[in-house]
Amino acid sequence: MDRLDEVSLKLQRVRGWLNSSGLEAVLVTSQANFAWLTGGGNNYVSTGNIAGEASLLVTSDGSYLLSNNIESRRLLEEEVAGLPFEPLTWYWYEGDGAKEHLGRLCDPSKSVSDIRFLDLPLASEGFSALRYDMLPPEVDRYRRLGQEAAQAVEKVCREASSGDVELDVAASLAFECQKLGILPLVNLVAADERIARYRHPLPTKNPIQRTLMVVLSGRRQGLHISLTRLISFGPLDPDLLARHRAVTKVDARFILESRAGNTLGAVVSRAVEQYAIEGFPQEWRLHHQGGLTGYADREILGTGDAGHWLRHHQVLAWNPSITGTKSEDTVLVTETGPQVLTRTGDWPELEVELPGGSIGRPSIKT
Repeated sequence: MDRLDEVSLKLQRVRGWLNSSGLEAVLVTSQANFAWLTGGGNNYVSTGNIAGEASLLVTSDGSYLLSNNIESRRLLEEEVAGLPFEPLTWYWYEGDGAKEHLGRLCDPSKSVSDIRFLDLPLASEGFSALRYDMLPPEVDRYRRLGQEAAQAVEKVCREASSGDVELDVAASLAFECQKLGILPLVNLVAADERIARYRHPLPTKNPIQRTLMVVLSGRRQGLHISLTRLISFGPLDPDLLARHRAVTKVDARFILESRAGNTLGAVVSRAVEQYAIEGFPQEWRLHHQGGLTGYADREILGTGDAGHWLRHHQVLAWNPSITGTKSEDTVLVTETGPQVLTRTGDWPELEVELPGGSIGRPSIKT
């Protein structure tokens, strides 16, 4: 399946959703849905905005790229070349350009938007759900992204030294990611006591003494990837090792339960049970556990009552933590079971055996 086939199939999904919802059109402006619908295209200038700088309008019989004259050339040449989107452009100072095109192509009263834009009603959650199941080209992109992101994190960890400061490690990770076209949206670095003190440790000038944790959530072509690695610059503290062994067992339970036919809630409940088995029954309350990922860092957050049913070719990022340590990777649900996308084979692992199977989880590198 090439990119044109991928986009054509997604447009069919959207039109089927429009028909079943009794709608004429949907306007797509978010960075996430633009990337999904174009097979990896980017419509952003600032990554800090939910909205991009251009929109896609899909009707029952047409698909259009709406953009001002600043963006149109690059989008047409670099983001949607060869794709079935008719360009509609206006000058940047014509503030009503998008609204005028919209009114000409569809009935706004029977149309929706993926984000708040042009006074259109918001699309239902069913629209976002169209992007949860990955097509073969998306799976291929995810596999490459998982390997390259993990290699970047592990390289930075191996090259760090006692005495380095957290901000320098974060800068190294950002550099390695940017070389690969990965946007490091979450770049957390903590050393020593800050690992246990904060669940989301933004990097500071704190120098590394004994232990380092590096956390990445990166994005490329709209797809999100997440992982965490820890390294010790000296003999490993026995209590930390015990805690890490426990959290890898919880993580293994999350992954082994991540199979088609299970709900997110069921997976979380069984992992919470594993926390208790390992002697840490309350730790799950101190931080979210991850959930469904894809074109958002977490498409659906995993809670005990999350009713989303897992299907093949969906992607999960679980991140259980026990104070002082954490285990996190990104996982693809497949017909043969869960596959870890961020496993390089170059990082030491603990082989975890549970009644539901066995799996290697990253250890604290020494």
